[in-house]
Amino acid sequence: MKQPSLMEDKSWELFTEEERKFFEAFHNAKTLEEIQELDKQREQLFESRENNDIPHYDMTLEEFRAKYHTKPLEDVFAKYGL
Repeated sequence: MKQPSLMEDKSWELFTEEERKFFEAFHNAKTLEEIQELDKQREQLFESRENNDIPHYDMTLEEFRAKYHTKPLEDVFAKYGL
């Protein structure tokens, strides 16, 4: 499965390889039996998962705009007359 391309979702980076494979299998499941089997696997996966802290991405608005190539807030406000 391909990672999101427009504004990359940072949560994708937090998945382990095993979790990515599970996500793909769940996304491609076609029958209720497949989903039920995946649900059992999910329980096992989460039972064995370590308590990983989610990293904190601290950046200023200017850094965010530069990183994700967004428009200045003033331009957005002007476009919609705010």
